[in-house]
Amino acid sequence: MKSKFKFFTILFALGIFSTGLKAFAEEKTKEYHQAWTVNSVQTMEISNKYGEIKINSFGGDSITIDVVITVEAPNEKRANELLEQINIDFGKSGSTASAVTELDNNFKSRQKFSIDYRVNIPSDKNLKVANKYGNTIVNELNADGDFNIQYGNFTANQLNAPVSGGDMNLNLAYGKADIGSSNDMGIEVKYSTINLGGAGNLKVESKYSVLNVEESKVVNIESKYDTFEFEEIEALSATTKYSHFKIEELKKRLKIEAGYGGISVDEIADDFESISIENSYGQIKLGLDEASYSLDASCDYCGISYPEDDFVGNRMKENHSQTVKGKVGSGGSGTVYIRSRYGEIKLR
Repeated sequence: MKSKFKFFTILFALGIFSTGLKAFAEEKTKEYHQAWTVNSVQTMEISNKYGEIKINSFGGDSITIDVVITVEAPNEKRANELLEQINIDFGKSGSTASAVTELDNNFKSRQKFSIDYRVNIPSDKNLKVANKYGNTIVNELNADGDFNIQYGNFTANQLNAPVSGGDMNLNLAYGKADIGSSNDMGIEVKYSTINLGGAGNLKVESKYSVLNVEESKVVNIESKYDTFEFEEIEALSATTKYSHFKIEELKKRLKIEAGYGGISVDEIADDFESISIENSYGQIKLGLDEASYSLDASCDYCGISYPEDDFVGNRMKENHSQTVKGKVGSGGSGTVYIRSRYGEIKLR
């Protein structure tokens, strides 16, 4: 009993000691402020690490950047040393303004520290932002945008590059992105999750990630080890391996070369144009209940389920192969072309 009492007494004392150390940690800040006239800047470039970048448009005659550097250290001397090793370099070349976080080569800290940006800039100015080990928040952008985010999250309400000649790109690694809406955008993503509301045309290169899109137009994808979910999409073209696709509603076109994954479409519009799938080792499910279409499908080491009562054409089964070629329903100009190996085809 005495041993237990001594043990808990020691634990209690250690807890008080560690709390005391934390309480006596020195926190210090350093602030930077930079401003440019609105008319003198068309593009803003920001490069940061270990902190948050928050971009808003509050109006006014100036574009402003406010940076707060916060460090914790065992004592005031060490805190001041750390602050001296962090600098923000502001610059301007032509109509491009810039802000870059610079860390001294000798910078090392086991304590908590952060470098946080607050940016006020009109939404019609171009943005080029790189942030590592920190979150990035953009309210609204109606100009070109280039965002490179690593080990942090990206949040944006609206990303609307000009329809004609505009450029919007997101490069995301080891993070999460939540985007309310966007027009055309290029996305490069790995080990991340992206949630996107309404979107225009998308070009996606993805690895080990999840992409959820509510509504989009034409989407082109190169993918490995991913999961994609679309609520409503006009057209999709994809080359994939070890990836899964779930589409609630497809309006026009689907073209996929896939291996070791799965393709599922709940509903395909009656007036769809074309479906072309080359697949191996993955199941295919297509919701074509109300549509009429030309069908050309073959399956090796698998089977084909289709509306046999509404089909007119040729059917053949031989050894491990099955082929169906003809017409489902009457009318309709849509075409369905499928080649599959070791992956069931289900046309519902």
